[in-house]
Amino acid sequence: EVFEYILNWIAFIAQNAGQKTRTAIILQGLQRIGKNRFTDAISEIFSRYSQPNISTIEEFTGTFNSVVENVMFAVLNEMMNYNETKKGTAQAMKTIITDKTIRINEKNQPRRIAENVINTIIVTNNDYPIQLDNSDGRYLLIKCKAVHRGDHEYFNKLSKGMDKDFYDNLLTFFLTRDISKFDPTDIPMTDAKKQLLNVSRTPVDDIIIKNYKKFKDSILISEVSQMKLNNWNERSFKHSILQKCTEQRIYINKARTRIYKLLEENYSVYDDMMSDLDKEEECEESVKVDDATEYFE
Repeated sequence: EVFEYILNWIAFIAQNAGQKTRTAIILQGLQRIGKNRFTDAISEIFSRYSQPNISTIEEFTGTFNSVVENVMFAVLNEMMNYNETKKGTAQAMKTIITDKTIRINEKNQPRRIAENVINTIIVTNNDYPIQLDNSDGRYLLIKCKAVHRGDHEYFNKLSKGMDKDFYDNLLTFFLTRDISKFDPTDIPMTDAKKQLLNVSRTPVDDIIIKNYKKFKDSILISEVSQMKLNNWNERSFKHSILQKCTEQRIYINKARTRIYKLLEENYSVYDDMMSDLDKEEECEESVKVDDATEYFE
């Protein structure tokens, strides 16, 4: 399913010049396993409409970013762990992936607005390449295997076969591939993405998970306020809650009362998160039992 999605994603770009998938692919894995060999091949078929090696987010959004104008395909290489970068990185990536326009800053030229046609693959060997929201549907995250790591003979043979005929045939393959039923935003869930979502889970997510039934049915705002961490600003806490819930006023015992109710669109998100947590706990319990059995044996 993931392999088919990647092929369809590339074919979509080839067959719909100037259109955005509004999604991005993250290739995560060790160095020297061939991630860039793959992206270099894709960059080659898009030729002058590609940027195969963008090393910082600032090349997209910084002072001089004209390099990305009219680019259909770009590779963001070796992004730092998200907690080592500015907090705005996730928002900047959201803008690049989804916005229809991009502001171009060129040296000695006035700023201008251009059509944003960029489709992005992020290549990284870091554990936490981007911070994900639990409802984030923009990224396909793939953990790449290291089967051929350091296998120079394999990669040399591969490179020799990547001649003009190879690229002509590759482009033809993508241009003729049937993608009539393909929706780029229907992204397969992967184990790697689940793990990153767990790392990206916020204190508000933990509060909702712990009190899931109440949030789903409705919970008093006064009760939720008591759950706020001491070091959390009240306004920021409320803002975070309102990203997941709706605020309502209802009557209880003839008294007007304010409540939070979890947005229906988030039901499946938290169902999945809770299911993953249950599986993790079951796995941990199983390990404990195995360890105890081994000890007594």
